[in-house]
Amino acid sequence: GNDPMTQTWYGGWLFWSMAGAAALTVAVAIAVTLWLRATAARRHLLLTLREIGDRLLRDVLLPDGMGGFVPVDALLLRDRQIYVLDIHDLEGAIFGAEKMDVWTAMGRRRRQFNNPLRLMHDRVAAVRQVVPELAVQARILFTSRGHFPKGRPDGVMLLEEFAQPLLRSGERKGPVTIGTDVEPIWMRLCQAANVPAGRETPLPIR
Repeated sequence: GNDPMTQTWYGGWLFWSMAGAAALTVAVAIAVTLWLRATAARRHLLLTLREIGDRLLRDVLLPDGMGGFVPVDALLLRDRQIYVLDIHDLEGAIFGAEKMDVWTAMGRRRRQFNNPLRLMHDRVAAVRQVVPELAVQARILFTSRGHFPKGRPDGVMLLEEFAQPLLRSGERKGPVTIGTDVEPIWMRLCQAANVPAGRETPLPIR
């Protein structure tokens, strides 16, 4: 029958179930929004590098010639040149100079980090050791969340400044064809970085 207690229990259960589902939906939406916001700079970075590069490797380790390895954020091939990229996503005003050991980013939080120029010599040397046939350029890139009110050393750029002269006219469809003489050189670099053909990142170490 229509037991009032049963109806009350069912109505309460239905209410709390719907309230819980609504709260969960809101929580998921907030989490997704925060995740999208937090990863927007990285997604924009990857899209930009893929657009301007003929080939791209990311998050690799290269042998340093002395039994060790040097980490490299990205290696970008474009027009027979390899750009060795050190990438930073820091918010606010960034203060740094060639002879300063520690640089500082002043955003909502103050953050200090080691002078990124210091390791670039080793990274460039590691790339040149593997592919001496190609020109190698070093660039330290910062996303547009940062700016340099007091100037910056040579080779330090915002991502947009680096990408602008390399942007292609028209829509790109499929991989860029590179010269038959460059392809084996690039594959040698991929092998040194433990990156299989067709991938951007290394195989996991087992």
